[in-house]
Amino acid sequence: MLMKCINSGSSGNGYALISDDEILLIECGVPAKEMLRAIDYRTGKVAGCLISHEHGDHAKYIKQYMKYGIKCYTSDEVQERIETIYGEKTIGMNRMHVAKIGSFQVIPFQSPHNGTECDGFLIKHEKIGCLLFITDAEYCKYDFSKMGINHAMIECNYSEDYLDVEENQGKTNHVLQGHMELQTCKRLIQTINSPMLRSVGLLHLSSQNGNPERFREEIEELVDCDVDVWVAEKGIERELRLEPF
Repeated sequence: MLMKCINSGSSGNGYALISDDEILLIECGVPAKEMLRAIDYRTGKVAGCLISHEHGDHAKYIKQYMKYGIKCYTSDEVQERIETIYGEKTIGMNRMHVAKIGSFQVIPFQSPHNGTECDGFLIKHEKIGCLLFITDAEYCKYDFSKMGINHAMIECNYSEDYLDVEENQGKTNHVLQGHMELQTCKRLIQTINSPMLRSVGLLHLSSQNGNPERFREEIEELVDCDVDVWVAEKGIERELRLEPF
């Protein structure tokens, strides 16, 4: 299954999991036209779009997506916030319960994000196994060490080494309380690391307080050499599969 990153970061987030006969979108923080171009305008193949939370870089274009007939899914808790802000009603999912979206099985779980209702997702499909997706989270409050994670897409927003308190001013608390720091990301990856792990994607890197090459290298040191470690950047594509790379 092909994973396409339409964009990742504070300017907008959008990802697509693409198989021959079905597509699952994650986040609608990029214009619908960009997403449609990335999936070759095959809207009829889209099973749905997962939205982690209400912030504009993840949900801003929900009206456009729904205009194209794309069903948008959130947890029940996020659903209320989306409706209040954007006037659109998503399809609600129960946290920590399986929701079936086409051939995908999705389990939403709460992610701590600066007091905002926010979710990560466990996404299961016969072609990729189990994918852990977590973004805009200070940390992961759940232990997924026994879930047999095959692929992970995890926020690695900043490193304390690069955090300039004076330059960030009022944004510092938001960064510290709402986004995942490199060391926290590494600890999470250590808990899910196993011979079943095939790939790790690093999401939502800060342009000011991150270093893509360093972050990738440090994660590579934690996992087996055949695990594909990549940084989410506009236009990047990765093949997600169950067999070793």
